[in-house]
Amino acid sequence: MRRPDLSILIAAHRLRREVPVAVASVLERAAGVAVEVVVASDDGTDYAGILPADARLRFTLVGPVASGAYAARNRALSLATGRHVLMLDGDDALEGPVDALASALAAVGPAGAVVVPSVVRDAAGQAVRRVPAEGVRRFGFAGWASAFASLHLIARRDLAPMFRPFRLIDDVLFDLAVLAAAGGEVPVAEGLAYRYQLRPGQATDTEGGRFDAEYARALGLIAADGAGFGPHAGAAATVLRRWRAMNRLVGGGGSRPGLGDYHRAVSAYLAGEWPAGRRRRTAR
Repeated sequence: MRRPDLSILIAAHRLRREVPVAVASVLERAAGVAVEVVVASDDGTDYAGILPADARLRFTLVGPVASGAYAARNRALSLATGRHVLMLDGDDALEGPVDALASALAAVGPAGAVVVPSVVRDAAGQAVRRVPAEGVRRFGFAGWASAFASLHLIARRDLAPMFRPFRLIDDVLFDLAVLAAAGGEVPVAEGLAYRYQLRPGQATDTEGGRFDAEYARALGLIAADGAGFGPHAGAAATVLRRWRAMNRLVGGGGSRPGLGDYHRAVSAYLAGEWPAGRRRRTAR
């Protein structure tokens, strides 16, 4: 049996309606690619029972409940057999033409990874932000430091580490580790995009103080021994410090911004329009 070109890792917790949409978004863009979708239940639900029968779908054992997204993703990663991997939140989806995954894999190149642009969409489906911007061909730590949004990579399997035991930023640390292993800068996929769907109650719809604590803990690990980032430890720390500062600026470090307000505030910040007087200070 042919080894899959790509394994998509989906952690599922109370997402009975959303996971079928996420899975369909993968299969609809898999023309010319041998793909497998690995679904890891973290709520006791047998997701095989609510998805169409398809040989490309695989499922971890049902049992663990609320073990955390990082633990569920690790179960999926352990089961994955693809030459490359990509994580996909169960309430998000992929966008692009039917051959979008094939095009992205063709761009991986010798570095072993490619960035999948993120499109942040509000509840009405309108785009709030796109990172990187249209036309950007390569992206690395320098751009990541001003992204202020989850970005994911298709990575060669040997570059993909296990997810660290963080409740909110395990995906951020995973992707930064892949970026470091790939040399710190990689191509950007054309055609394929990751739809980051804003919805009430999602894991990131939470108090800023919880994020602040996780950023602090991650920075402590890097300061202690580099946390496996090698020569890119300083660059990874810079990303986390800047993201922590933006989290504090928007949410005050403890409050809960309205859904989508964070990304709108980031857009205004990067345009020099917020906070008041930023454009004037930047222009000096």
